[in-house]
Amino acid sequence: MLKYDVIVIGGGVAGVCAAVTASRRGLKTLIVEKHMNMGGVLTSSFVMPMMTFHSQKRQVIKGIAQELVERLMEKNGSPGHIKDPIGFVPTITPFNPETMKTVLFEMLCEEKVDVISGHICTTTVSRKSIQTIHVQQATISNEYTSIDLCADIFIDATGDGNFSIKSGAPYTIGESLSQETQPMTLILRVGKINAREITDYIRSNPGNFLFDEKTDFSYLAVSGYFQECLRCEKYNLNFKRDRLLFFQIPNFSDQVMINTNRYPGLSLNKFEHSKAHMDAVLGIENFMTFLRSEIRGFSDAVLLESAPVIGVRESTHVCGISTIQMSQLMGDVKVDEPVAIGSYPVDMHVSGSDELRVVTIPYPSEYQIDMKNLIPKNLSNVLLAGRAISADHLAFSAVRTSPLACVTGQVAGLMAFLSSTDKCPVNFIKYKKLKLLLQEDGIVYE
Repeated sequence: MLKYDVIVIGGGVAGVCAAVTASRRGLKTLIVEKHMNMGGVLTSSFVMPMMTFHSQKRQVIKGIAQELVERLMEKNGSPGHIKDPIGFVPTITPFNPETMKTVLFEMLCEEKVDVISGHICTTTVSRKSIQTIHVQQATISNEYTSIDLCADIFIDATGDGNFSIKSGAPYTIGESLSQETQPMTLILRVGKINAREITDYIRSNPGNFLFDEKTDFSYLAVSGYFQECLRCEKYNLNFKRDRLLFFQIPNFSDQVMINTNRYPGLSLNKFEHSKAHMDAVLGIENFMTFLRSEIRGFSDAVLLESAPVIGVRESTHVCGISTIQMSQLMGDVKVDEPVAIGSYPVDMHVSGSDELRVVTIPYPSEYQIDMKNLIPKNLSNVLLAGRAISADHLAFSAVRTSPLACVTGQVAGLMAFLSSTDKCPVNFIKYKKLKLLLQEDGIVYE
């Protein structure tokens, strides 16, 4: 049995930020990740760029998230924060996924965080009382071995909250009544595109695109080709989408990540999850024919690779002591114990449709995350981080993005430190103490 102060389940950016924070505070820390690399969807599903670190008036995402960006810039793996050429959010932060892998491992090594890759949590053992569940042990496995682990505090950074759910936390699936979830996307890395031809075409046909009129196109980010996408049926594409969305890979002027296809299904259902990925792969050939035939700047385009893992937008939502609702996002509700600020709009992809529903957050496009959004109901020693924080179906469409995931990961690490040092259940953490730590770590929370 391996014993730690803190065990983080999930090695996306939220999990890495949580583990680094806990270790920096002197806690013996382990991180467990199902893939061999850290970074989650950023490295395994090619979700790029990160957006957004800024509201309409200030930078709201700082702390370890900003440290991560600076490390990427030092390795020439990111240009840093740049004005969003599409105008969807104030800034975007492009990065090279390969550089991201390196930086995340470096941060874990520097802070002496123990790492187990290629394993998932299969079971948990808990001590139950009338009101709460205390997780005593977790078993992680791969196809060869099983390892028993115990910790004072567990941080669930699994994305869909499956560690908390296995341990007994209540949850909902997608939209709670219909259980409809947002579709999955297999991002493609495509090369030999003609960036000059694309930008000239955008300038000549502004009504066919969404873009900031002040952009200088020094970085290529495109949402559009609406007219061309009306001809998708001609190419027997097996998905629906009203636009192309793609972003240049830093330092590769002729390569882009294309985030366009969408496939319905519940990732919890492994038949549906597998079918979505299979359909996405089978649809690539027709999609590439469409690009080369119809899309200005793509006549010589070649597929370099598809992401190893199809990107899952939504599955389960853990019920927290408090759950983020739309009113919290729209500024109608000020939370009691704020720990982070988000600023990404509601971005709802609709299954079986080409539709994208967007709800803009009122100026200055800021909303608060409450400490209680990171505490699952019924569990006394488990914290939520990243996409696993408690939010309903609509609000989740805004809070699921990577910059905010970094911050909630860091906050979870600080909360784990307080719970461990004060020897108290996570729902008894004193906010006044946490607030001081947020200030020490440079986290914007109000």
